Amino acid sequence: MNSYCSIITSNYFFYIKALYDSLAQFGTDASFHVLVVDEVETSLSYGNIEVHTLDEIKQCYPKDYELIEKYEVDRASNLRWALKPLLLKYLFEQKGKNKALFLDPDLYFYHDPRFLFELLDQKNVILTPHWRSSDPVADPVNFDWLFMGGIYNAGFFGCNSESTHVLDWWLRACAYKMSKEDGFYVDQVYLNLMPIYFQDDVMQINHKGCNVSNWNTVECERSLNDGTVVINNTYPVVFIHFTNGTIKRIATGDDTLLKPLLATYRASLTKHNPDFKFKYETAVLSPAAKPKSSMIKRWFK
Repeated sequence: MNSYCSIITSNYFFYIKALYDSLAQFGTDASFHVLVVDEVETSLSYGNIEVHTLDEIKQCYPKDYELIEKYEVDRASNLRWALKPLLLKYLFEQKGKNKALFLDPDLYFYHDPRFLFELLDQKNVILTPHWRSSDPVADPVNFDWLFMGGIYNAGFFGCNSESTHVLDWWLRACAYKMSKEDGFYVDQVYLNLMPIYFQDDVMQINHKGCNVSNWNTVECERSLNDGTVVINNTYPVVFIHFTNGTIKRIATGDDTLLKPLLATYRASLTKHNPDFKFKYETAVLSPAAKPKSSMIKRWFK
């Protein structure tokens, strides 16, 4: 059985609804699991989403959880990130899933993703590179980030039930340190090591329509093919990672071909949260004022 999963604080559940809708349009029969790390005051339900609590994880894996319990002081960030390998293990061992794709809540799908599950017939773990610029002159900021934020993006992580030894290692690494200094970058940089120490288990996804974002505009060139956005004249956009940086580039006109895709994402978010606004939309403007690019850039700082 295939499954999608994510980890959130309860106020992000409307993001999960939008993500779920983006997947449901392709008729997938995979289950969808969400771990909520804070106290849930009201019932969270939508579609066939199964909501899990932190207590479930603690009860099933008390010794594993003890390793990362120190991060409870930062549930929204460090604890949430460190829980990824434990949630995936839980789905395999307690829920009987065979394959799972972990998805950050700010992802949105535009093309059928089921081929990603098929890749897990070949390897036990699949990773998406950031595809940051390989040219330090063309994009020095993203070239530098290859050495600070890691080669692979932890907002997506695919694995199957044969990967628990890799997940256990990742959990221990996260328990060791969740830092953004001295070559570490919370749970993410540890992914750099997986193809080395688990080379028989790990596959890099080379489909450049996966994890499209602001960091890969050089290596993943956008163009139109019969009115459809494609990457490097080859790859359809499977999913976009709508970080603040991604939204910023689109809003300022630096990634203009993705504007219709951002509009679709925004419509889905406001469907589930009518009061939602992107950060660049929240500035107070006079009726005649029009946001300039320089203003938008300041709003995202």
